[in-house]
Amino acid sequence: MNDEQNLRDRFEEISVPPTRLEVDALVEVGRRRAFRRRSWQAAGGVALATGLLVAVPTLVIGDPAPPPPVVAAPTTPAKPTPPKACKAATLRMPAGVTGASANGVDPSGRYVIGHYFKGQDFQPLLWTDGKPGKLPLEAPSMQLTSVNVNGVVAGLAEGPNLQYAFRYENGRYTRLRTPPGLGWVYPYPAMNAAGDIVINAKPEGESSGENTVGLLYKAGTSAPIKLPLPANSYVYDITDDGTIVGALKKDGVNKTAYAWDRNGRGRELKSVPGTTSIVYSAEGDWATGGLWPKNGDATPARWNLRTGELTQLKTGEGPGLAVNSDGWVLTTNELIRDGANVALPTPANQEIRTQGVSGSGLVVGHTVTVGKNAITGPRTWQC
Repeated sequence: MNDEQNLRDRFEEISVPPTRLEVDALVEVGRRRAFRRRSWQAAGGVALATGLLVAVPTLVIGDPAPPPPVVAAPTTPAKPTPPKACKAATLRMPAGVTGASANGVDPSGRYVIGHYFKGQDFQPLLWTDGKPGKLPLEAPSMQLTSVNVNGVVAGLAEGPNLQYAFRYENGRYTRLRTPPGLGWVYPYPAMNAAGDIVINAKPEGESSGENTVGLLYKAGTSAPIKLPLPANSYVYDITDDGTIVGALKKDGVNKTAYAWDRNGRGRELKSVPGTTSIVYSAEGDWATGGLWPKNGDATPARWNLRTGELTQLKTGEGPGLAVNSDGWVLTTNELIRDGANVALPTPANQEIRTQGVSGSGLVVGHTVTVGKNAITGPRTWQC
């Protein structure tokens, strides 16, 4: 069974009502990822300060006594630090709400987005410092897909003959407009710390995606900017410095992981010979996605966007779906940190579904019953 079929089977099995997005888009992405950010300036400052501690010749009068010989202290090889254990917790839910999931987290770990369900529709939840709250509805289904450090939320609204991306800020929804003839947006809006949002759009009813266009909405605006990207470019995330990541496709199939700037200048990201690749999520210097062999399941991958280095994470299964500013990678049910799987405590007879990881090391998701995939509650793991 290949990776795409495996993902399709998971979506067909899950008891949670699926979004009315295209099945191919859901298979392509797996789920949404969260955006997070942490500055590297502190580390740079330490390096600079250390660099200044260089011995300078001392000015003396007369013939100084020879200095005593310097004897190096014996050293022992440093032992690798074992992975830190993760502490599990259950998120509180609003009164009367059951079967909720947690689906994303901001870089600080302060804001968590999630849903409960009414029939086939997403009902939005936002946790602030652990306190749950229901967001108002402007459509039958409001699916939250991203949240930043200021508590600004992006997502998809759906209903009968209705589908659009939105921004939720200061208690108010803003509908993100699309260019004429490009009324279908997919798979979900992705947002950076400033509030800039990217998403793909295509003509309604078109299944091939050959006329797909990448759209950018600058923070606080609802007017789209068509990104000047090559044909068959698909966008999935945007970093704080404006780097946009995704893939080039052929006949609607992912071929090559790519990164662009806002002016359309792009670069192909490294791959492994004989595989196709795609990037789903990026944060700071890091990006994650998957590598697909010609006949086989995907393996998670991590790219350093600054150096171009590719790391094939053979410890995980399926593509990487979220990454934080330290390069921690999430797959569907795993956290990979420093090249090793990190245990996420799980109640007996339950399985985890990880959804997002913050720069503060907070992993969010939910648990499901083994064999039934019925959601048992939103959870966090502080790692």
